[in-house]
Amino acid sequence: MSDTDNLDTDTRGLKVRFLGFRERCPDCDVAVGEAHIHDEYGSGCDIARCQATGLQRLICDTDHDCGREVWTGWWPGLLDCERLGWMHGPGSPDLRRLYTEATWDIDQHAWVPRHPPDEAGPGDRVRSPGGDRA
Repeated sequence: MSDTDNLDTDTRGLKVRFLGFRERCPDCDVAVGEAHIHDEYGSGCDIARCQATGLQRLICDTDHDCGREVWTGWWPGLLDCERLGWMHGPGSPDLRRLYTEATWDIDQHAWVPRHPPDEAGPGDRVRSPGGDRA
């Protein structure tokens, strides 16, 4: 499958579009299934996410092991937005909503709604990068 294909496919049981799918990470150039490039001195891939917080690994300043995220071919958050129905349109995830109305589940390595849809209230906040709930 090339980076330019725009076909529907079944991924993780979801119908998603190949809009935005890339065989290689656009920053560190690793292939699908390979860990993003990162070193202990703070340089590495801008796209890699901390596996403890779900946020960008390069700006993670908490004292924990960030783990090794592998490139899936999808921009971080896209499949979560697809699963939650938080899309502006095909291939266009509502990442702002994801980061404000969901929290990172460290066990699932996925964003989950802060509250079930029928219980969500205005002003709900997500876990802050330090792990506290705001």
